[in-house]
Amino acid sequence: MAERGELFRDVQESLKECFPELNEKERERLASAARISFHAKGEWICVEGTRAPVTCWLVSGRVELLKGSALGKHTVLHVVQPGHFLDLYGVFGSDAAFLSSRALAPCVVLVMENRVFRAILGENMGLAQRVMRALAMRQRMFINKIAVSQGKISVRRRVAGWLLHKARVEKSSVLDDGMTREVLAGLLGLSRESLSRQLSRFVQEGLIRLERRTIVIVDEQALRRCLLED
Repeated sequence: MAERGELFRDVQESLKECFPELNEKERERLASAARISFHAKGEWICVEGTRAPVTCWLVSGRVELLKGSALGKHTVLHVVQPGHFLDLYGVFGSDAAFLSSRALAPCVVLVMENRVFRAILGENMGLAQRVMRALAMRQRMFINKIAVSQGKISVRRRVAGWLLHKARVEKSSVLDDGMTREVLAGLLGLSRESLSRQLSRFVQEGLIRLERRTIVIVDEQALRRCLLED
């Protein structure tokens, strides 16, 4: 019983840290319908099409979001960093998972039941606005992904855009390079070779510097000009 109480407090503390918009009563209410799950590197957190009446928030680690095809192949849509939702679509739609999610590193995930999370959204405007902003950002990223898949964005622009986006998210010009080139290439819709060649070109042009497990942006303005190129 004591262990169960400790787990409940752990969930409450996670909710307090992740969602400051919640008041104490809302936090207790959601904690009763939430749990913390742990996932090893390479483990599937959720599989597209399976029943998943929950909303997940990444506390720590790194997760890739994937969409399958009739041929059984997966397309990397996005890599989620700590402090963001995984698949939000179930909050407003069916209980079937719209995307698959897989741990790229050991992960801690806060799992919340949709029925309770949805009810609190209807009462808490601050949290509802936060979820809408997250959905709008995902929509924009997926639209860009479609444009990339249709070949409308050059390799140079794709890589430059990703570097600038990562710098904005991490609020630093020194970027964590913990993602494998294979995963990053899949995310950008490129071959691993094309990605490596473009990174090498940026190094030769003095736009970035590759160091051990980091990418250093040397000339941000030059990278921004790449986004304006045909």
